[in-house]
Amino acid sequence: VDVETTEEMNEKTTKTTKKSVKVEPLEDSDEIEVVSLVPNVSYKDSRTLDMYEWQEAGHVEIMTFETLKNLWRNNKGYFKNLWLKPMDNRVVSKFGLAKTYEKYEYLMEASNYKKKNINAICEAIKATPNGLKFAICDKVKNLVIDGEVTDVFVIKELEKRLQIDLIEFLD
Repeated sequence: VDVETTEEMNEKTTKTTKKSVKVEPLEDSDEIEVVSLVPNVSYKDSRTLDMYEWQEAGHVEIMTFETLKNLWRNNKGYFKNLWLKPMDNRVVSKFGLAKTYEKYEYLMEASNYKKKNINAICEAIKATPNGLKFAICDKVKNLVIDGEVTDVFVIKELEKRLQIDLIEFLD
């Protein structure tokens, strides 16, 4: 009897913990931060004629959810090619882009640049859109400069596969 009671309690606890925090639904007027993952991106909204420009990777512009929906409807490549990223998980989820941005985060994480991962990292970089490859190469250079990637084998392999010079940045 005690085992069944414990299992029932565990089941109730599991049901309770599976309930997620209530997420506010997106409204067209909600302002969403949108970050550029590559330099020199611009978008002119055909409905409002508002112009948005991201001069460099990491630049943030504020867009309404309505404008983001228009951008998504007419130009999915801005997101699928990893030029722009909405900084709101509700938008990422609504547009079905979670897996797309997971790949980007994987490539930006210094801890993934290890000898055991080098083939996977290089293949993932190879599969990214061309515009993003430049941003990734800059990130890799910064990881080496900042001392976050120091394994000479990894650096040499990245140099060979990406055709960039990195060793010169080692101390």
